[in-house]
Amino acid sequence: MSGPTSTGPEPQAAREPAAPPSMARIVVRGVSLAGIGYVLTQGITLVSYLVLARLIEPRDFGHFTAAILIAGLGTLIGDTGMAAAVVQRQNGGEEVPNTAFVSTLASGAIMMILALGAAPLLGLFFHSHEVELIAAVMSGWLLLRMVEIVPQALLQRRLSFVRRMIVDPLAAVAYLVVAVIAGASGLGAWALVLATYAGAVVSAALAWTLARWRPRPRLASKRTWRELARFGRPVVVGDLIQRGVEETPVAGIGRFIGAGALGQYTYALRVATQPLGLIVNGIAYVLLPSFARLAPDRRRLRAAVQRALRGVCSLAFPAGLIFVPLGVPAMTVVFGAKWHQAGYALMALSVSCGALSIAALATEIWKATGRVGFLPRMHGLALGLTVALVAAALPLGVVGVCGAMSLASLGVAAYALWGMHVVIDIRVRALASEVWAPAIAAAVMAAGLYAIDRVIIHAGAHTVPLDLVLLAAEALLGVAIYLSALRLIAPGTTAELAGLVRPLLPRFQLKAARAPLAGEQGR
Repeated sequence: MSGPTSTGPEPQAAREPAAPPSMARIVVRGVSLAGIGYVLTQGITLVSYLVLARLIEPRDFGHFTAAILIAGLGTLIGDTGMAAAVVQRQNGGEEVPNTAFVSTLASGAIMMILALGAAPLLGLFFHSHEVELIAAVMSGWLLLRMVEIVPQALLQRRLSFVRRMIVDPLAAVAYLVVAVIAGASGLGAWALVLATYAGAVVSAALAWTLARWRPRPRLASKRTWRELARFGRPVVVGDLIQRGVEETPVAGIGRFIGAGALGQYTYALRVATQPLGLIVNGIAYVLLPSFARLAPDRRRLRAAVQRALRGVCSLAFPAGLIFVPLGVPAMTVVFGAKWHQAGYALMALSVSCGALSIAALATEIWKATGRVGFLPRMHGLALGLTVALVAAALPLGVVGVCGAMSLASLGVAAYALWGMHVVIDIRVRALASEVWAPAIAAAVMAAGLYAIDRVIIHAGAHTVPLDLVLLAAEALLGVAIYLSALRLIAPGTTAELAGLVRPLLPRFQLKAARAPLAGEQGR
């Protein structure tokens, strides 16, 4: 699969020979560092999941998930889109971060009070006094999250990767330590509360330390606030609607199926979103500021978007669909037999990773180009599809709800492709051509591995050590099947995928920084 071809030297390109290499090196290095940091964080988090799965019952996870519904929505409203506005606003001096800081601090305090007042209503909705108490306590976490928004955004705007390499891993360590101690003490859902606070405190303290920025509220201005709010309003509306999409199954399962089923869904979702999180946090974290710098040059932006779409789909589709054959044995072997139902839910969620990765990429493009009006439209579509499909699937239980969410994500991905076409003037057919090859290769992998596991290997039917070895072998076999199928369908994409993965190996970083440039010239 090939990207745009060069038609010869251009005067403008000759006058600016250094710009493309500089940006390419920054992006490749940034993807590598951010990806390594995210993998490190998720490795620590995985240890937390493994331990807590044996210390805490699914019902306790369900109570905690239900209780933070209001606080989670409050963090989005309190943000008011300021994080994205600070990153996108490349000029404006100290007025921008100081105005954003005053805004988020004030809105965070208001949201905390509202969340505290809404706690009894949440307990009434879920028929649980424990949910009410946890919701009240977690209202303070909301304000704590607001305090770190500006320093985190400044780190991202500077393309500084200490957040991924230092802040997030250490916050995960704090969560792990407190969660294990509190969980072993028999605190149940309250172990999750204490661990969440511990992680948030460490994250906020490190963000302020590493950002090396101190607020000067007197520099805040109403004029700057109006400009930032004008940009941030569609962003926060879109994020708020997206949070509504995420919380719709939580409300439906918790209210109509039960806390135990909600705990099973929570664990399945945590595992299903790990690959998507790696893509969004390891790549999109870099792409927003990078696309913002490329936005004035539409030719370079189009080439970068097509390359990013190829890379994102090539990673996300196999990472999600591998849970079709391995979801059930992985959940039961790794987390224990009591999480068996979560394995089937994980299978049903497998399609959403690839679909939502396309939506995540479109989000960064719209933010970078200032076309944030597409965000509430896409998330509004997602909310409508999710509410309708989840409501229809509730009689089918947790697995049916997860299948409904996957179907909704496909509709969102289709809109995301159309929105990218409108904003950067690329034909929909050209964008779709970057998607179909990874999708077909991943489907071949899932079908082949499913047959091999069910007929020959039977992972999950042996001792735990042997099952772990078999799962690892099947995962490697799945990678081999996927790469072989992709090589047959789109050999150029396979070579480009190798160029994306290679920077994760430190000894190849310098070579990888040059590879995208050579690829551009070759095409």
